[in-house]
Amino acid sequence: MTRIFKNCLIALCLISLMISCKDETTIHKKKVRPVRIEKISKSQQQFNKINLPASVNELSDTKLSFRVGGPIVKLNDVVGNQVKKGEVIAQLDQRDFKIGIEATKSSYELAKAEYERYKNLIEKESISQSAFDQIETRYKITKTNYDAALNAFKDTEIKAPFAGYIHNVFVNNFESVAPGHPIISLLDMSKYEINAWISVIDASKINNETKYTCIVKQEGKEFRIAGKLKEIGNKTSITKQSLPITIIIDSPKDIKLRAGTTTHLELSTNNSQIASYIQVPPSSIFTKNNITYVWVFNEKTNTVSSKEVSTGKIFGNGNLEITKGLKGKENIVTAGVNYLFENQEVKKMEEYSKSNIGNKL
Repeated sequence: MTRIFKNCLIALCLISLMISCKDETTIHKKKVRPVRIEKISKSQQQFNKINLPASVNELSDTKLSFRVGGPIVKLNDVVGNQVKKGEVIAQLDQRDFKIGIEATKSSYELAKAEYERYKNLIEKESISQSAFDQIETRYKITKTNYDAALNAFKDTEIKAPFAGYIHNVFVNNFESVAPGHPIISLLDMSKYEINAWISVIDASKINNETKYTCIVKQEGKEFRIAGKLKEIGNKTSITKQSLPITIIIDSPKDIKLRAGTTTHLELSTNNSQIASYIQVPPSSIFTKNNITYVWVFNEKTNTVSSKEVSTGKIFGNGNLEITKGLKGKENIVTAGVNYLFENQEVKKMEEYSKSNIGNKL
């Protein structure tokens, strides 16, 4: 009985020892974190030609007004009418202005003759300087009044400062208007603005060699009009990562353009240089002590190590440009970067099968 008891006690001790060793092995077993790995490479793009939907808009919409007031006796009030540079668009009643010219002209001519006579006398010292000064002052005043009357008469007409077409009319014919009151709105037809939106990536490729062409299709024919860059906006649109771009073209002689019509803008360059850059997803970036890093995965040791990097611009796909720190052939961690530590052992997460639609299996 004692022998059986001893054997049972030994068996129990062995079982306890085995369980203890197993628990200790489980406790000290390393936990390997699965991570998503992505192999980066240098991307290369060559900017040859880009075609953008665009719209034609007037270069300027100018409101014209009289510098003097009075009743209108002539008015080109048909919206859409084309006018040539220098053509009279509106005219005031000129009767009172003609009278003003005659009244000031006679006073001016009399003062001028008197001034010429006294000028000879002052040279001979036959009159006093004060007397001559009064005659000279009277002459200058009458001349100023006469010139003002002539200018007022010229200002009774509004002439087109440039070739264009009437966009809006703010008064009626035979209506009395005050100086400075808008009469007509005139659209400039000598040049047009071509407005479009360009992606941030494509905008960064524009250089001094870029050529701009407005493509217009009318009656089954394609017309190509060369243009010049006016400006590229600095603020992107709310709904997309794109910038406004404006091109100026001369008014074509072969076709008739209208503001508001749609067209296409072509950007091209003869530059054969290919731009190379490294881009990574934003989820692979983390900061520590105000320094930017990525985790680089070592396939031989299955460990990760931090690598300091410098970032650049944001691409249209949302990725970040790496300007310094990577060579373009590394494997980097793209998810859970804030939960790793230096030289941590990890395992590469298996990619989803192409047939696994929705990545749910």
